[in-house]
Amino acid sequence: MKLNNYQSKNELYIADRVFDTLSIDLCLTNTEFDDHLNYLLQEIRVDALKHEKEVLIKLQEQLKQLESLGVDKQYSADHASWSVFYAFKEIIDQINEKKPNGYKTVYRGQPGNWELRPTLFRSGEQGYSDEFRRNYEHIYKSIAQRFPESVSYYAIESDLDKRAENLAELQHYGLGTPLVDVSANPFISLLFMVDGYSGGGNEPQLDIFFVRENGGNSLYQEVTKQAQNKRISVQKGAFLNFDKLNLDGLSGEKKIPRVCLRLKFVDNTFDKDSVEDLPDMSNANEGNREEKKGNTLVLAVNDIKEKLNSYYYRSEDLYPDFYMYLSVLKNKYADVGEIKTSKWYQLSND
Repeated sequence: MKLNNYQSKNELYIADRVFDTLSIDLCLTNTEFDDHLNYLLQEIRVDALKHEKEVLIKLQEQLKQLESLGVDKQYSADHASWSVFYAFKEIIDQINEKKPNGYKTVYRGQPGNWELRPTLFRSGEQGYSDEFRRNYEHIYKSIAQRFPESVSYYAIESDLDKRAENLAELQHYGLGTPLVDVSANPFISLLFMVDGYSGGGNEPQLDIFFVRENGGNSLYQEVTKQAQNKRISVQKGAFLNFDKLNLDGLSGEKKIPRVCLRLKFVDNTFDKDSVEDLPDMSNANEGNREEKKGNTLVLAVNDIKEKLNSYYYRSEDLYPDFYMYLSVLKNKYADVGEIKTSKWYQLSND
């Protein structure tokens, strides 16, 4: 199939053919303390799948030690436990410590475990029609002709860097593009992961991409920071540019290494006798599973938000634009209710 428009590329796109993904699951289960709902990080699982990229093959073996961190044994009378935020931080630190020479890491957080794809490739209520993808080039060009002071048109066959700068401007104002946002700062990406979380049992994830420092990357794209698009600088932003995705990449012949850290709900593994011995677990096995899953994930997300806030990572600081800043404030103070929770602490392994 000739890739003569974005609809053709979208029909061929399957994330598992483009990315070789090492998955690490942070397994959460439900608990409570003094009638307060809470969550427990029960274990960390590193996948046992066979990977193609050398960087992931080595990393998989090295990260197996994460499974023995003892996160399931951090009980005390006050239900002290590992915070999932510190588990994320520990894993990120170890990945950066063990990454090969010549690579750097960039990050992307999303509030659900859906397939990674640019907004232009999305369909349904939050996406775009096939007609939009087929006619995207004409639409982009017509916008540039109508608003030349805001955006310039560059054909895909011409200057990809200049094209990406201008597509980033379209994305800044909410139009779908072939660009996927990433950040050089993992805390900023974690903030995006939790800030957009709407509950419903969605399992958030943080993707980590390995980028060659010499610039030999198939999708990674840095762009010039424009004065009118302050967000890129504030968010330490760059992009995965799907304009660069060719037939080799779509066929699975040149996969991109990725580590995916996922929040996963699991049923607790305590039997009746052990539950009765713990003062905060008497009702742990009661109730609807989907309700327990939803509450557990919301509590974990809120915990991450609180920890990020304590490190001065706040949503309103990521949007220096006037209209977006007001939108963030509106969401921040919306009356959505909250789940009552208690304090969490991280204990040492002593």
